[in-house]
Amino acid sequence: MGAERRAYAALAVTLAVQEANRGRFSDRGPLEVAQVFLNEIPADPKLFRHHNKLRLCFKEFIMRCGEAVEKNKHLITFDQKEYQQELKKNYNRLRENLRPMLERKIPELYKPIIRPRLENRDSFKRLSFRKAQEENS
Repeated sequence: MGAERRAYAALAVTLAVQEANRGRFSDRGPLEVAQVFLNEIPADPKLFRHHNKLRLCFKEFIMRCGEAVEKNKHLITFDQKEYQQELKKNYNRLRENLRPMLERKIPELYKPIIRPRLENRDSFKRLSFRKAQEENS
């Protein structure tokens, strides 16, 4: 039963990608969304994390579309080869158009984390520990 569900889900994804890639407007939906929300890094630092999450979602979307196109290659018949080539061409065009927006990262998100100096956190110098040691002696 689980294998049938996975096969059905894979087929559903493949069909959805095929429908999305049909015709001359094949990549307009995802591409337009990405251009609106990812074209510029937001000025407000509070939006950095949301921007980065959306960027990562688009990266995964492109990866899943590529997997669906590859799965479709194994499912089609000989008379659908031309359609598969068109599907692959549209996918590659979408991936190339999205690449600049997906590879750009917000530098502030990748700053090194400042670690506290360990000599300032020596717990044996704290008063509460000294009292416990003196009481045990």
